[in-house]
Amino acid sequence: MRYEFKLPDIGEGLHEAEIIRWLIQEGDEVAADQPIAEIQTDKAMVEITTPVAGKVVALAGPEGATVKVGEALIVVEQETGSAGQQEADSVEPAPLQRKKRVIAAPSVRKRAREMGVPIEEVEGSGEGGRVTLADLERYVKERESAAAAAAPSLETAKPSAGGNDGAVKEERLPIRGLRKKIAEKMVKSAYTAPHVTGMDEVDVTKLVEIRTVLAKQLESESIKLTYLPFVIKAVTRALQEHPIFNAMVDEETNEIVLKKEYHIGIATATKEGLVVPVIKHADQKSIRELAMEIADLSEKAHRHTLRIDELQGSTFTITSTGAGGGWFATPIINYPEVAILGVHAIKRRPAVVGDEIVIRNMMGLSLTFDHRVIDGEPAGRFMRTVARILEHPEQLLLDVR
Repeated sequence: MRYEFKLPDIGEGLHEAEIIRWLIQEGDEVAADQPIAEIQTDKAMVEITTPVAGKVVALAGPEGATVKVGEALIVVEQETGSAGQQEADSVEPAPLQRKKRVIAAPSVRKRAREMGVPIEEVEGSGEGGRVTLADLERYVKERESAAAAAAPSLETAKPSAGGNDGAVKEERLPIRGLRKKIAEKMVKSAYTAPHVTGMDEVDVTKLVEIRTVLAKQLESESIKLTYLPFVIKAVTRALQEHPIFNAMVDEETNEIVLKKEYHIGIATATKEGLVVPVIKHADQKSIRELAMEIADLSEKAHRHTLRIDELQGSTFTITSTGAGGGWFATPIINYPEVAILGVHAIKRRPAVVGDEIVIRNMMGLSLTFDHRVIDGEPAGRFMRTVARILEHPEQLLLDVR
């Protein structure tokens, strides 16, 4: 008997996922609970296991294909009378149809609908037959100019491994997995929320001194203390004073939803791209607790072991360019949030203190906000609140939490 294992909703409002890597092949014998594939959701890469044992007779598609929730991921031929067969549907499902699967990013599908293009008729030139925006444009040109010769595809435009001089002219890297999800999310954010970025610099000389002393004390506990816990504490205080920044837009009801909990997303760079693990109830945690949780989440991010719940629920995000980064930047909002704070390298720079020019430790701040919800004046007040706390970090040490 054949059993269709359908892509499940793994609990994050999942609609579809990309197959990153098959761990099995057609013809393989699999055991119940055996890992069969790695898929990329909007949040993270997830390993999927099969609920039944048997012989794999069909796969949903090649690596890079997109599968919707409820569609068959694999088809397994079970032995008659096996225990796993009792979990299968009483009506024998049909095997996967060997028809052409349209592989395209959601943004490309949306654009096809806007252009009135039947995407299933478009020949994809991307990796694995993926349909690109260029393919849509090419299709329209060919359709509108019946007398013209067919426009060349991207594949025919690719140079060979070497030109006339034998040198490699270009290299193409497929946009897949986490990078694909990042691209889709950034496009949605940029084209949905009108972005405005305000910039300021903060004198963090006292913060540098306090952090240096505390870092030495925490070394004995193997706790690495960065500046980020102090920034998180400053941000949560500022969010409490300026609640419009801890909000989201409900576009269906046209309402601004003010969040009453403070879950801070921390943009974390990995080899595959940025992920945003979330520190829940950050306002209730001490500097020490935040340092420990940041280290734990960062390690999980680099080992790809973050749980789905550790990537969900952020109400405000902080991103950092790191010690080697630039002085300012224009971060993109972690949609559907309404603002994101960028913190930048601390540099020794001349500053005016009283009537004197002295050398101080200065840090750049960049606040990008959704102009549908927030105007420039409240954005300036929010940044000054964050700056005031970072300039006088001793008050943070008075917090029990």
